Amino acid sequence: MRNQQTPLEPTEKDALERLREEYEPVVDSFSREVAVDALVEIDLETAVAHNVLDRLLSKGYLYAVDDELHITD
Repeated sequence: MRNQQTPLEPTEKDALERLREEYEPVVDSFSREVAVDALVEIDLETAVAHNVLDRLLSKGYLYAVDDELHITD
């Protein structure tokens, strides 16, 4: 469960919104590679996209199970 006191930086917020728009209504999980591709589409460099995903995971907005990412409710 994510800490309600852990705010998102603007880039993290944009990334999470993109992932929610792209995947949450369609699938329960997605690979890291697919997530990076989606974030590159919003003009993040690949290395930055990986970093943002790591931060979203560490803050609890995403979680990983068997190499698949899920958005925390």
